[in-house]
Parts: sequence; structure tokens; C-alpha cells
Amino acid sequence: MIEPYNKLINIIKNNQETMVKQLHQFCEINSGTTNLEGLAKMTNLLQKNYTPIADTVQIKKLPPLSVMDMSGNTVLQTCGDALFIRKRPHLKRRVLLCGHMDTVYTAENPFQKLTYINDNCINGPGVTDMKGGLIVMLHALSAFEQDECAAKLGWDVLINADEEIGSPASSILFDELAAYYQAALVYEPAMTPDGTLAKNRKGSGKLTLIATGKAAHAGRAFSEGRNAICYLAEAVCAVHDLNGKREGVTINVGIIAGGEALNVVPDKAVAQLDIRISLPEDEFWVRTELDKIISQLKRQGYSLSVHGVFGRPVKRVCSGTERLFHRIQHLGQELGLTIDWKDSGGCCDGNNLAQYGLPVLDTLGVRGGNIHSAEEYILLDSLSERAALSTLLLLDLAQGGLEDLTL
Repeated sequence: MIEPYNKLINIIKNNQETMVKQLHQFCEINSGTTNLEGLAKMTNLLQKNYTPIADTVQIKKLPPLSVMDMSGNTVLQTCGDALFIRKRPHLKRRVLLCGHMDTVYTAENPFQKLTYINDNCINGPGVTDMKGGLIVMLHALSAFEQDECAAKLGWDVLINADEEIGSPASSILFDELAAYYQAALVYEPAMTPDGTLAKNRKGSGKLTLIATGKAAHAGRAFSEGRNAICYLAEAVCAVHDLNGKREGVTINVGIIAGGEALNVVPDKAVAQLDIRISLPEDEFWVRTELDKIISQLKRQGYSLSVHGVFGRPVKRVCSGTERLFHRIQHLGQELGLTIDWKDSGGCCDGNNLAQYGLPVLDTLGVRGGNIHSAEEYILLDSLSERAALSTLLLLDLAQGGLEDLTL
């Protein structure tokens, strides 16, 4: 099976040094979700890298979002542009490959430099999540295009710039595109350093809880005030107590803010909640419980309100995804790799695509660990390893594997 493609695999292996250089180049650009200047630099760099193998490269500008800030005010948030890259758009046999260029590290974050831990391990911002994955995707497609069977398969690449905040602006693109493909490959990092893939994923909601009271002078008119911080404290304790009451549901009170001056009774306080659910109906349970808390805490001079959405639907693997996994598992064996998968509490753009019944594998990126922390690291040999694996998968899909997913 693998012998006819040894030449391509060797080309990928010989490009390992180039991949590492590109990793440095990508990661030396800060592209935190809110750093629009850095994201624009990444967009230009990715456009340059994809132009040699693509038919078209489009920049997708997305409308600003209406979001709730930590002062409880509705503001407009602008996200970075998305890249949409097309090959053989006339073909109906199509695969969508996805990645994101944004990271969780802001331009002000002290974690900005790459450091070698050893010859096969680099610590750095976004090395694994997911600039390493972008490089895997690029080199897999470059190698795939060198085989004559590539002419049988059309592919598109979507790289967004708001994934780390739940893809609130770019999710509309996934909704529009999903129907045009028979499979989707997403290049989030593997679940574990040995390369385990994600299977089922939880869904998530990002909600904002706003408490209001009445401002007053803390000395002259303390009794006339209604302290919104204390009121919110009661609410967030009640919200936290929901944990453990429904299997598969967690609610994290992640950020809290309130008050303007020490000698003023605060009239507003805000908390942001990260909610993870295992079943679609869990959203209804969460919202019902939050409504109960608001009703139970209702009192004169105060108010509680909830804002936000569940932007990541629960991902449950379909039969097509099962088949896709078994195909890549077999291809991994050809490369001497053991491919397994397990459920994840995390979310990604694979959640949004899977809701349409599309076969999706969403952790085809590099091996590493400690993502979303200053200890994030990549195992460098996984660059060529994962690129070779994806190349074989694309070749397999081009030669009839795509039809097997819909049996």
C-alpha cells in the first residue's frame, strides 16, 4: 500500500528543516485573537505560502460582533480576516481543511519567544495550537499535489482568526460551506503527546451574568445603596453550586468585575461563565437553572440578567466519521504509527462542522502539550510525521475513500 508513495513521504521528511524554519517564522508573529495587526501579518504570510499550490486565495472580511464587555455594556468587536483557499473548484468531490491563525497570547503577554527544550522540543506561543498544525496542513497539500491522483479531488482551506474565542464571527462561514464537502479535516493539535485524536466533543456556551444595584456614597448614604458586587456574589455561588447536579455539565465562573471607586457602593457587577455540555438538551437545563436562580434572588432595587449564546454545538461522531477514523488508523499503521482516539471536553471548529452530519477529524495537527499556557511545547518530529499521515489520507480519499464515508 505505502510503497508507491515512498517518494512523497521522503520529500516530506526532507522538508522537516523547512517546516521548523516556518514554525519560527509563524510563531515570531504575535497573532493573539485581539491583535489585528499581527493577524494581518499572518494572513499575508499564509497567502504567500499557499499561492504556489492554490487556484484562488480569498480574504474574507467578517462583520463586527456585538458583545458584552466587563462593564456590562454592549460594544462592537472586530475580528481578524479569514482566508479561503481553493483548488479545483469545479469538482464536486471535495474535502475541507481547516485551521486557525489566532492564539490565546495577546500582544502584551510576556510569553513571546521560542526556546529549545531539546533537539526535538520547542517551547513557544502557538507552536502546537496551532501554527504547527497550519504547517502540517500546508505541507500535506503540497505533497498531495505532486501525485497525479490529486486531479480527482477538490480541496478548500479555511483559516480563521477568531477560533480561540469560539469563532463567533467566522462560524457563519462554516454554516455556509459545510454542505459542499464530503469530509472535513481540522488541524488542532493531537490530544496527547503520543498523538491520540479527539472523538466526541462537548459543546460550549459563553454567557455573561450582569447584576445591577444602586450607587451611593459609602460613608454618607451607605444604607441607601444596593451593592451589586455582593448581589452578584450570591448569584455566582448559586451558579457554581449547579456543578455536579447534571452529568456532563460544568459551569466555570471565569472572570468577574465590578465597582469604580472604593468609597462608592457599586451599582453594577459582571461575571463571565464558560459552560460545557455533553448533550444538546443540556443547554435547556442550564438556561432553566439560571432562570430559577434569577427568580429566587429577585429583590427590590436589584436585577440579574443573562446574555450570550451557546456557540459550539455538541459534537457526536457519525458513522462517516467512524469510517474516516478507521481509514486514518490503517494509514497510520502503514507509517508505523498507532492511532487512537478519546472523548474531549474541549471544543473547536470541528463541532460546528459536525452538526451538519459531515465526517470530521479535528485533531490532525502536531503532537505536543500544555497548550494555552507559557509551557506550550511541540514535538518537532510530529511536523513531518503528521504531514505524511495527512498526505496518505488525502491520497486515499482521492482514490475512492471519499465515497466510502457515505455508505
